[in-house]
Amino acid sequence: MKDEIVLIEPFLKGNAVALVKDRKLQDFFIDFEGSNSSLIGASFVGEVQQFFKNSRSCFIKLPNNKTGFLKGVGGLKSGNKLLLQSRLFSPKEALAVTTELVFRGRYVVITPKKRWVAFSRNIVDKHRRKILADLGKKYPDICDRKYGIIFRSICSISSDEKIREDIEKQLKRCRRVTSTKLKDLIVIEETTKALERAKQEWFAFENQKVINEPRCFDNFSVWEQILILKEKTVKLSFGGNISIEPTQALVAIDVNTGRDLSFSAGLKANIQAIGEVPRQLRIRGLGGKIVIELGPLSRKHREKIESVLKQNIALYSDKIRIAGWTILGNLELEKSRDRMSLGQSHFSQIEKNMRL
Repeated sequence: MKDEIVLIEPFLKGNAVALVKDRKLQDFFIDFEGSNSSLIGASFVGEVQQFFKNSRSCFIKLPNNKTGFLKGVGGLKSGNKLLLQSRLFSPKEALAVTTELVFRGRYVVITPKKRWVAFSRNIVDKHRRKILADLGKKYPDICDRKYGIIFRSICSISSDEKIREDIEKQLKRCRRVTSTKLKDLIVIEETTKALERAKQEWFAFENQKVINEPRCFDNFSVWEQILILKEKTVKLSFGGNISIEPTQALVAIDVNTGRDLSFSAGLKANIQAIGEVPRQLRIRGLGGKIVIELGPLSRKHREKIESVLKQNIALYSDKIRIAGWTILGNLELEKSRDRMSLGQSHFSQIEKNMRL
């Protein structure tokens, strides 16, 4: 997105990174204390505990006394050691893990098992695709199809030198992890730090719209915008509000259109509310099944609501699928759980940092 600014400031023993547009928080990553023990985003060795042949799934013993759940695999038995990653946050006790390793950088993704050259669908120019493919094939591991590579959309406008540096960096990571001997249950590569994660996700770094200095969050009221996420209700400019209630099974979102209950006022309120939903899901770290109960809305306006929602989903890189409308008129979505939702311990750390 245009006119975005990246803010970086020290946070306890790490960093906090925020993305703002028109002084409004769009996204953030923070190095919370204790995050090193998390396996989300890490590469590690796990051991099969119990394999279920019929469902092709198993429980996995993980480092740090954690338990994982692996599905969609066969031919395993108790005691097998596996190279694993976890990329999804789960509300359940067992961590969702995968053997489909990926090494994601800002410009490319290296894939040890999917051994082909692929491109983001946003890279449409055939000449540019050929240049990128030739760039990747200069590396024997890719040319000989030992590893695969995906060129991300940012490659369409980035310099070959930056892309080359990222290819070398991700190949080095991949070689280090995949060459690990499967003996002990260890973390091979820890979870990505906040600054590195932001560089992977945000286009704004490409335009060098970055402010890196202590207390820069204060100039944009970033901490206040994060702390207000403790509240379930989001006030909207038209006078209504959105109520966001995460549960074990789903995320319930209720749109309150205010005092005016007419269909015309309801449509305007619903349009503004639905436009805010993707941003709220992102900054709150919410995912899974999402059910939205809108204000008064006629059937003929459902297509308009979906159109506005799709436009706002496109502003972010989040994987959000519009499942459709229920019989009772609720709109259902599905979003990948690739963000961490904030708990009380995280808010306490933020308040502690603000007092320093």
